[in-house]
Amino acid sequence: GCARWTFEAAAEVRTGVVLSAGERPMLFFGDILAKFYAVDALTGKLLWSRRMDDHPSATLTGTPLLHDGRLFVPVSSLEVVPAANPAYPCCTFRGKLAALDARTGEVSWEFHPIPDAPKNLGRTTAGAERFGPSGTPIWASPVVDTRRGVLYIGSGENYSSPADENSDAIFAVDLATGKRVWQRQTVAGDAWNVACMMADNPNCPSEKGPDFDHSSSLLLIDLPDGRQILTSGHKNGKVFALDPDKKGELLWSTTLARGSIQGGVHFGMAVEGTTLYVPVNDMNNTRNGEFL
Repeated sequence: GCARWTFEAAAEVRTGVVLSAGERPMLFFGDILAKFYAVDALTGKLLWSRRMDDHPSATLTGTPLLHDGRLFVPVSSLEVVPAANPAYPCCTFRGKLAALDARTGEVSWEFHPIPDAPKNLGRTTAGAERFGPSGTPIWASPVVDTRRGVLYIGSGENYSSPADENSDAIFAVDLATGKRVWQRQTVAGDAWNVACMMADNPNCPSEKGPDFDHSSSLLLIDLPDGRQILTSGHKNGKVFALDPDKKGELLWSTTLARGSIQGGVHFGMAVEGTTLYVPVNDMNNTRNGEFL
């Protein structure tokens, strides 16, 4: 039970910690301010660090994926919170998946579910600048598919109008280049931020939610007949199964929970053989009554 060493990050560590074994074992993790760290696993010495996004509300919650000497780091944000201020120019963040060299932290490529930066769309009735499309945070860890040479990620809601085809979607991203291979949207028209919890707040998008993210890591499951399926849990209470050989064609979906802003399927699912285990986070008083 003795502490061998301690390391103090700049802020609360929100991701899981990933170990790279080898000649020089290293640990990788990220904090709530979107700072990512590489630490010597034997001494706790900082080897390198970098902020994964310049946006002031960027954050890291999804555990990084280590594969073949590279780290794949999902980036989310907390911009839904400052958007509750009617004077806040909403919204300018867009989700990201970044590929880094594990030894140096050098960025190989970056993928954004929303390809272009949000554009200025005028002003709200309160006089604040309005930007869009925005959002599509990536909360959970990516999944690697070496057979097809891609990574899979799921996105969250748009933060501002207009809601686009990239929110609440599953993406296949080329492992080598970061290029989009295919995408499959599971819930359309989802734009939301905390302003929607308040009466007559002009920063609430016209869609008013329902804020149903892909909030758990996808699972690539081997079936007995040699096929594979890709499964994803969603905050609307559903689990989706997609065909990775047919650009994410929907195979089936099943409803396991009522879903809500803070409910539905959150974070990790697990699989054993052909049995899928799904955690449910339905809560009372989630303050999105009209969407239930």
